Order: sequence, then structure tokens, then C-alpha cells
Amino acid sequence: MATDSRDLPSRSDELLDDFEAWAGKSQVEMGSFVVEVALEWRTDAAGNLDEWTTQDVRELLLDWFPRNITIPEPEWPAVLLTLHRWVDFLVDLRSHRPGDAAALHAEIDRATDEFHARMSDERNYGLDKFWTARMLEAGVDPEDGEQVEAFMTAVNAGEIEYDQETLDLIMRFDGLDGPFGDFGAEQETPRLPPVVLPSDAELAALAQQSMVVSRLRVLVTWVGLGRTLTQAKKLRIEDARELAELLAVDQPYVEQALSSADLPEVSLVVAWAVAIRVVRVLKGRLVPVKSAAGLPDRPLELWRRAFHAFGELGAAVCPPVSHSDEPPLVGLKLTDVTQALWLALYSAGDTPLPAVLLVDLVRDIVADANPFAGFVAASLSGSTWERDLDRVLAALQVLGALDLTVTDDPAEREKIVELSGKADPELTLVRLTPLGRWGVRELLVEDGVDAPLAEDFAGASVEELSAVLNSGPSLEVGDAVLGAWLGARTPEKAAAELAEFCADATTPGDRLMALAGLSDTGPAGVEQVRRLRTSGGIVGALATEWLVNHDALDANAATEQETTLSLGENLMAMHENNGLVEGLMQFPSSNQIDFVRALATNVHPDSVELLKVIGAESEDESVAEAARAALEGAN
Repeated sequence: MATDSRDLPSRSDELLDDFEAWAGKSQVEMGSFVVEVALEWRTDAAGNLDEWTTQDVRELLLDWFPRNITIPEPEWPAVLLTLHRWVDFLVDLRSHRPGDAAALHAEIDRATDEFHARMSDERNYGLDKFWTARMLEAGVDPEDGEQVEAFMTAVNAGEIEYDQETLDLIMRFDGLDGPFGDFGAEQETPRLPPVVLPSDAELAALAQQSMVVSRLRVLVTWVGLGRTLTQAKKLRIEDARELAELLAVDQPYVEQALSSADLPEVSLVVAWAVAIRVVRVLKGRLVPVKSAAGLPDRPLELWRRAFHAFGELGAAVCPPVSHSDEPPLVGLKLTDVTQALWLALYSAGDTPLPAVLLVDLVRDIVADANPFAGFVAASLSGSTWERDLDRVLAALQVLGALDLTVTDDPAEREKIVELSGKADPELTLVRLTPLGRWGVRELLVEDGVDAPLAEDFAGASVEELSAVLNSGPSLEVGDAVLGAWLGARTPEKAAAELAEFCADATTPGDRLMALAGLSDTGPAGVEQVRRLRTSGGIVGALATEWLVNHDALDANAATEQETTLSLGENLMAMHENNGLVEGLMQFPSSNQIDFVRALATNVHPDSVELLKVIGAESEDESVAEAARAALEGAN
């Protein structure tokens, strides 16, 4: 009988323990590591762990071991010997007939020469094993994050020799396109939410307020006709200190700095200015670029250039942490990292993302863009990635593209703890500013990505309109989308379309969206809602509630059944958005219990489901108890 895949890890541990006990009792030599590798391979393949075929043996010895497992050559015979012992162990477990065991032993013997040959040929290695071998040759401990980072930096700098032809062959076998994997290949972009962008005048005002624009202006003025640089083409320390004071950077030890490298915010501004060509290095001096003389007076254009040049600032954003000539990997791949951050933050709309969750995004992007893909994430410590992400986010805050806030909301903290799996996570939340959103959208559109504006939904169908409005946009965006849609139709046409959609809709969210839109269609909307009321059922109940709320019907005209149906529908809409319990908590306990008792009448078709959720998840025990009691009564 096949083993349930959910039980494989525990079954693997059990078999390994049994094998070690069997070997001790039988007084035979064996290597637990070999069996551990074999069981891990079988677990990944979701196979039955104690039933093996000759094909399994061949794949393990001639593919898995040569491709993934690094073992010194003198220990290779022990791999074969241990597999023989493993077969004997399985026979004792009565998992195999003697004929099966004989076939497995014969297959191990038959594969011996080819196993040695494949283990010896690096062309059979996987990407991880190839680079692990290079590390061991260089005396690098693959388990030491700092050593691995230094090694990776040296490879990127061309300081480590390796067989490029062998690497190319391995990467073709792995389906990778080049030394940095398949990052940058055409990928499906998620459906992006609509946005509302500031006007041109507002954008210019926002750019004027940006810290990077202010600092670039100060730098250009300070450079004047030119400033002498050191032989390393860096600012002299006295000039760096002077500029730091003018920039009012938050660096309390300016006077103790021994070089401009000790003042990273100063170095960043200088690198930014050079990248956008408002200054340049000429004959050992930092001088202004004459053709850009008027740029500081055009704040939005200056900001736009700084935004587009950000990916070029790797070493300035993430400077070396030691005397290495190369920046950390995040700095080396800053363009890729930034693009990933832009897409994640833009996709989130107005919802801020916890910085602690962006760490994994950065790690994955660097891993995918680097020849060490498989083990980069595991080799470097989490603090390394957090340090470099913090530097990137701080620089983007200086740019004015991001808002960084530290939440003090207990509910938000609890959610971050849950999502991150950390008991004491960083509580910084990250969100694009309006200026940043404008800049990111410009990049997306240039790349041919569909990044809609709210006004683009003027010609949308009601179904598309509902999908957007039910996806959780901010109030500003939702109002703009609905306003654009309504503005493209007469009130009569808009009301007719919304009413027809409401009558045929199958979900609470769609029905409530249609009724919300009808609120902005004036008398035409009232007429259509009166017609909807005559249909009865849930739609009729919602129409009654709408008419009462719009003073188009006396409150006493609503029946108890209509009130209960309308209540159930609104609660079900909350449930659709995973906000039922949170929505209920906005009301006093007594009101919540009244809602529960109303649901207990079973008038609404989803009453039982709602009561189950409230009974299981409500933080108010009196409300939860009332829901559970109502369920018992319903049964």
C-alpha cells in the first residue's frame, strides 16, 4: 500500500532509526548519511520509502548522487556498501521478496563503475554542487555565510577561475539561460490594480519637496566651478565633512570620519549626481556638467532622472562592509532588486507591506540572478539580507518614492508575526508615495505592462467594474473608478445596467457593489431600486434597505424577514473578504448577539456558515457562545 505523502517525512525518520538499530544489532558497517540522502530523494519523489525497484537504484546512484551530493572520493565505495546493507534491511522488514533483493543487489554491482565515473566528471554536477566544489577548492566553508559572500563577490569580480564550458553545460541542463539564471526572461505580470495619480502641478510640488532633489541642488551649488578629488576619485575628507553639514545628513560622527567612505549618505548623493550627469569627474576634479545647468530648476525632471538612475547606484546604496572592492550582492544586483520591489509595492496598491516580508523577495531575486542560485539564500544569514534591504529602503525614502512607517497597532503586529514566523519581527511598513507610484507606472508602461489608471475603466463592463471595486482598492481609487464609469453614461443608462447586474448577480459583493453605484444615479437609481424590490428574496431585501437609507421608503415598511436577509447579506459580504469577525467587532457585544439571534432564524441561505465562523473565530466569548448555541438550536 502506498504511503500518504503527508506521512513521508515522519516515515523517513522512523526508517532511518530502524536501519541504524538494525545495523548495530547485525554488526555491519553502514553510513547513515547515505540512507538519509536516499530517503530524502524518495520523499521528494513522493514514493513509497520501503519499496524500491532497480530503476530507483539506478536513478539514485547515477543521477542524484553525481548531481547533488559532495562526498570525498575515498568514501564512494561506502555509498555502494551502505546501499547493499539497506537492501538487506528491507528484506528483514519483509518489504521485498528474495527475488527483489537479488535484483537490487545485482543492480548496485552493475552500476558501480558508472557511479565512480559520473561522480568524477563535473559535467554531471548540478549547479549547487559545482559551486560548492569551487568553494572547497578555495578553502571556503559553504556553511559560513561571511566566507560565502566574500567568495561570491570575488566570482562576480572575475577573481575566481572556473571552467566556463562546464558551467555553461550544467546551466543548459538546468534550463538556465546564462551565468545569472533566467531572471529577466519574459514572465507573466500579475494583474495590476488601477491607480489615481497626482496632477502635473501636484507632481512638480511633490518633486520639489523630495529630499533627493534638495540634496542634489545643494551639491550642485557646493561644487561650484569644481572640487579637487583624492587619487581614488573620492571627496577629500574635509570636503566630505563640509558637504555633510550642508546636507544636514543624520550622521552624528561626521568629525570622526576618516574618509568620505565613512559618510555613506554623502557618497550616495555624489554618486547620484554623477549618475544623472549634473556633475562629472574630470582630471581629478568634481565639476558641473554645463548642459545640465538648468536641471536643478526643473524639480520633476531632476527627480525623474534620479528615479531612473537608482539601479546604477549599487556600491553607493550598499557599500562594502569590509575592505572588499565590490559591494554586497544586493548592490551588485540593485536593478533587479529594485524592479522586484517596484512590482510588489505597486501590486499592493495602497496597502503597505511589512519590510520583513520583502527580505525573502530580495533573497530570491538575488539567488535567481546569480550563478549560485540554489544555495545563495541558505548561505547568507538573514541579518545580511535585512541589512542590505534596509539600506535600499532608506535610499528610496531619500528619493521620496517610499513611505516607511513603524506600526504601533497590536493587530498589525500580530499579523506580521503570523506572516513572518518571527516572535519579534521588524514592524516597518513600506508603501509607495504618490510620486513613487507615478514613477513606477511610467517604468511599467515603458515596458509594455498594462498598468491602468482609474479613468481607464470608463468603458468597462459592469462585471469588470465590480471585479475592480471588490478587489479592495482605497476609497480614493474606488470612487475614481466608479466616477469614471458613471461619467461615461447617462444616469438612466448607468442605473439600468447596474440594476440588471444586481438582479442577476450570484455573490453578495456583486449585489452590494451594484446598489452602491445606484446611489450616484439620482432619481433614475431610485426608480430602478423600487423595481428591484418587487423581485423579493435577497435582492428585494437589499433594495428595501437601500430605499430606507436613501429616505425613499419609510423604515417601518421593512419586514423582519427583509431586515434579516439584508443583515445576512452584508455579513456574508464581509465573510467573502475575510473580514466577518473584524467587521462585527465594530459593534458592541449586545448588538453582535442580536445579529447572531437574527441569523438563527435561518432566513438567509448562508446563516449556518456565518454562525460557524462567528462561533469559531469571535474574540468575544459571549458572542461566540451565542453563535454556537444558535447552531445547536438550528440542528
